[in-house]
Order: sequence, then C-alpha cells, then structure tokens
Amino acid sequence: MSTEQSEPGRLLVGRYRLSHLIGEGGMGRVWQGTDELLDRPVAIKELTISAQLPEREITILRTRMLREARSAAQLSHPSIITVFDVVESDDRPWIVMELVRGSSLSELLKEHGALPPTRVAKIALQVLSGLAVAHQRGIVHRDIKPGNVLIAKDDRAVLTDFGIARLEDSNTQLTSTGNLLGSPNYLAPEQARGQLAGPSTDMWAMGITMYAAVEGKPPFQRSTAMATLTAIVTEEVPPPTSAGPLRPVLDGLLDKDPSRRLTVEEAVAMLHPIVVEGQAEEDGEATRVAPVAAGPVQAESTAEFASVAPPPGPGRRPVTRLLVPALLAVVGLVLAAALGLWLANGNASDQRGDAPVEPSEAPSQAPETVPASAEESIAADPTAAEEPEQEGDAEDAAEDTPMRRHEDPTGFEIEVPEGWELERRDNGVFFTNPEGGYLQIDQTDQPGEDALEDWNRQEGAISSNFGGYEKVAITRLDDDSLDLDDYVSAADWEFTFDGSQGRMRAVNRAFHTEEKGYALFLVSTEEDWETNRALLDEMTRSFEPAD
Repeated sequence: MSTEQSEPGRLLVGRYRLSHLIGEGGMGRVWQGTDELLDRPVAIKELTISAQLPEREITILRTRMLREARSAAQLSHPSIITVFDVVESDDRPWIVMELVRGSSLSELLKEHGALPPTRVAKIALQVLSGLAVAHQRGIVHRDIKPGNVLIAKDDRAVLTDFGIARLEDSNTQLTSTGNLLGSPNYLAPEQARGQLAGPSTDMWAMGITMYAAVEGKPPFQRSTAMATLTAIVTEEVPPPTSAGPLRPVLDGLLDKDPSRRLTVEEAVAMLHPIVVEGQAEEDGEATRVAPVAAGPVQAESTAEFASVAPPPGPGRRPVTRLLVPALLAVVGLVLAAALGLWLANGNASDQRGDAPVEPSEAPSQAPETVPASAEESIAADPTAAEEPEQEGDAEDAAEDTPMRRHEDPTGFEIEVPEGWELERRDNGVFFTNPEGGYLQIDQTDQPGEDALEDWNRQEGAISSNFGGYEKVAITRLDDDSLDLDDYVSAADWEFTFDGSQGRMRAVNRAFHTEEKGYALFLVSTEEDWETNRALLDEMTRSFEPAD
C-alpha cells in the first residue's frame, strides 16, 4: 500500500478531483474536491500512512477506514454524514462524502468559547436524533466528541467520523494491543476499565461533549491520557457552572452507572422544552395559555413531545421514565416545533437559524402524574391495518371501549379511554396508552388562520427529520360525523416513520375557534393503528373547547 500523500489537482478514478485540504486527523486528511461526473462539491477522506508502520498496522488502518464508510453508508439521516462513494487508488481506500460547509464544534469552541445552553441543546438534539438511527441499526459510534460534530452554516449539526464504530454484536477491536479506541477525554468509565462500548457509552460521550460546549472544556481534562482516564474512573463529575437548564440532562447523561444513564429517547425528551422555549424567546412570539390548577401561567409556544422529569442527580434514577421511546428515538427539534407552529399563529420560522437566546435558568417543574381509574387496555386485531374489511371492527371496538370524562383545569373537556394514564407537563397534557403510544393535547389562545395550509407548508421541511418518514395524507377535516362544524378550520396530518421499536404511525389533528386553537396528537404502533385512529375520532367527537 502506498504511503505517499496526495497533492491538489489529483484526479481519483477519473472522477473525483482534489482541490484543497480542509482537515487532518489521526486517520488521514480530508480534502474539498469535485465530483466531475455530477459537477458537485464533495469532501474526500484520504488515508495517510507512515512509512515506518508495520504491515499489520497498515491493514488495521485500512480496515478501520472501510468500516467507517460501511457504517455511515448504512445510515440515512440529516444529522449523519452522507457517504457517496468509496474508491480504491494507490491500493488504499478513499471515502467520498457530502461536503458540510461550516466548522466543527471543536473549532467553534476554540473561536468563541463556551456556547449558550440553548444553542448547545439545539446542537445536541440534532446529533441525538441521528445517533438514535445509528443505535436502532445496532451501530455504536464510540468516538463522539466536539471534533466529530460538524456545524453547517445553516446551523445543521452533523455527526461524522464513524471510523471506530462497530455493530453491537461484534467484538472486533480495530486497534493495536494496548491502544484505546476513542479520545480519552470522552471515554466512559466502563470503557476506561476495558469494557466493550455500547449505546450507553455513546450517551456518556454526548454528555461530555455537551459539558465541554457549555463550560468550555471537558470535565476530566488532565495533562496526560493516563491522568485523564484515572480521573474518569475515580472522581465525580465537577458540577457545571454555566449549564443552566441543561444541568438535569448532563446529570442524567453523566451517571457513572451505565444502567442508569439516560437513553437517547430520554435525553431527546428532556432537551425539547429547553430548545423550544429558547426559540420562542428568540422569536419573541411565545404564546401563553391558561394556568393549570393554581399553578403559574406556562409557555405554550409549540407542541412538543413528551418530556421526562429531570433526573435527581448521579446515582439515582429519574422519577419518571420516557413515555414513548419508539417515537422519541427519531424525533428532532424541527419536528417537535413544527407540530405546534400552527398553534402559534402559523409562524413557520426556520428552526435552523442563529443560536437562540439563553433562557431563564429556573428549574423545570416536575410533571404531575394522575393514575386513571379502571386500568382497561385497548387491544386491536394486529391484522386490522392490513385488511380493510376489518375497519368496521376497529370502529366497533372503539365505540365499545369504556371511556371517562376528563375536565381539564384550563377549561376544555374530553373523553379518554379508561386506563390511559394522565400526565400534565409544561408542554401539554398527555394520556399514555398502556398498550403503546399516547395522545398529547396542546392549546393556545392565539390560533393560526388555516390548519390545512400550515400543515402543507411545513411538511417539506419536517419530513427530512424523520427516519423513514412517509406521508399518508394532509387533509382538511369536513367529516360531519366528527362534530367539527363549530370550528373555523380543521385538518389532519398523518404520517409513518421508523421508531426504535418498529414502524410507527402518527396523526396531528388541529382545529380552532376564533379564540382558541387545539391540537390532538396521536401516536400508535402500526399494528394497533385502526383501533387507535377510531378512538381518536371518538375523542374528537367528545371534545369541548374552553369557554
């Protein structure tokens, strides 16, 4: 294998021309280049090899680089680097990737210092959205750090460098004896002890990356790698001083017990309110809703997905775990925000804009959990979604489901199935289906003008933030059977996507009076969709807005 480095202007395999260097790391150099066949800019990774390396080490580097390409090529997500091609030249591989115009998070920190918590949350939310797709495919990154997070000029965060990634069921160690995989500052305690990496080690690295971004440096940084590893294993995480609303998330990610560490889904759920509230403050368009039962008036800028109570600190489990892991595994900031933008005057502002204004550091209010009576479960025929002739059976099952009346302190009323557990959060009211999925209800006193137009306008920007997103339909609701005649406009946005537990289906139903806007957001497994969709119709018919 050749050990020579390339020069600008070189043409690879008659197609990819090198232009100029844009980066250099332990495995090689990255060039900006041009795909002359398609006339598009690309990034090209070159494997650089020292002439002094033994053949075994060269083979390891080659295998590792090919693994990077294969790992990334399996994944499709806006926050994961896209691999276009892998070519051979000079008996070594070259990886052709999308060109992300911007800087790495590491470069941003060197140039600007620590970042505001809400901007860090926004970056982390995007990276976690991509990481969830990787974990779903059984791929563990194993080297998450600021240098491997690219920030595009449109503020898109992209996770790159899957060079030491591996499948969870693989024990392959692509390194020399005694060499550690990954960067010492970002290794989890269990990795420092020699244990294999898993999804939880990626979550630790995400926590350290966020800590470094908000504090300016990683918590265990020492003068030598050995001192760093010793500190990771033996010392507690120094409390962050600038994390503000990120503190509970960092505490949950940096739990030294991997079994108690936050999962991707839980971290996403906790970050959403931070990002959405920060975006609302930046836009100056946060909408207030009526107070909940003697509590303070709460911001309702957008419809968000279920969050969890902040973890009580390292060494203890969070009081409330995630409601629906299958949904949140693939949800990014843009989706959660857009589902409620219609509620806030239909303002489809770009969620990838400049860094949001840092919000108040007041601690989040823990959710109030109210167990429902008569724990009935709703079970649908698993073949209902595949056999149209069973639609009537689903409607019959929904009509026969025992319901209870929920009179919300904010004024609206709705009938929900018995056994669905109520949780009240700052970002809405949730009813969790014990069989999987949930209903979220959001409201605003400043509704948009037309639900259908806003759903159609937002769909294009949002779909790319879902793994496997497929639109089913965006339709105006004019079904007399739903008793929506008293509303100004009503529309459904229905779609499917890949959740961490399989294929999921969702519908966001928006309707409004002149004074109040509401959204009923239902999530279900594909298998139970027909029955749950019929239940949504029943709940819609029973819904009464606040006076």
